[in-house]
Amino acid sequence: MLLWLHIVSAIGWLGAAMVFAILIGPTLPTLTPSSRGDLIVKLLPKYIRYAEIFTFITPVFGLVLALYITHGNWIIFSPSNNFGLFLSIGALLSLVAWVIGFGFVAPTGRRIVKYTTDMMKSPGAPPPAGLQRASKRLRLASTSGLVVLLLIVVCMVVAATS
Repeated sequence: MLLWLHIVSAIGWLGAAMVFAILIGPTLPTLTPSSRGDLIVKLLPKYIRYAEIFTFITPVFGLVLALYITHGNWIIFSPSNNFGLFLSIGALLSLVAWVIGFGFVAPTGRRIVKYTTDMMKSPGAPPPAGLQRASKRLRLASTSGLVVLLLIVVCMVVAATS
C-alpha cells in the first residue's frame, strides 16, 4: 500500500510540474492581458495548493516506505550497490525538488497572483515592476523542478530494476 501511495503521489507531483512547465507557463504570454489575468487569479492558487500537497507527501511516503521495507535499517541507502546508490541519489534530488517547489515555485506563484489581482483592480495602471522578474523566475524554477523530478524518476527506475 505504501508503495502505491508513493507512486501515485509522485505521479501527482510530476504531473503538476509537467502541466505548468509544458502547458500553462508557455501559454500565459500568448493570452490577452484580461484572459491572462483571469487565468492566473482563478487557476494559479489552486495549482499551487495541489502542487504543494504532492510536493510534501511524495517524499514523506518515500521515507516511510524505505523505513517499512528495511524495518528501520538505513543500510538500504548504502551506495555499495546500485539499488542503494540510485535510491540515495533520488532521495537527495527529492530534497532539491522540495526546495525548488516550496522555496521558489509556490512563493513566486503567489506573488504573481498578488501582482495580477492588484493589476485587475487598477486596469489603467502600469504592471508592477516585479511582475516580469517574477514571471521569469517562475518559468525557470518550474522548468528546473521538472528536470530534477525526471532525474528522480530515472534514479527510482534504475534502483527498482537493480
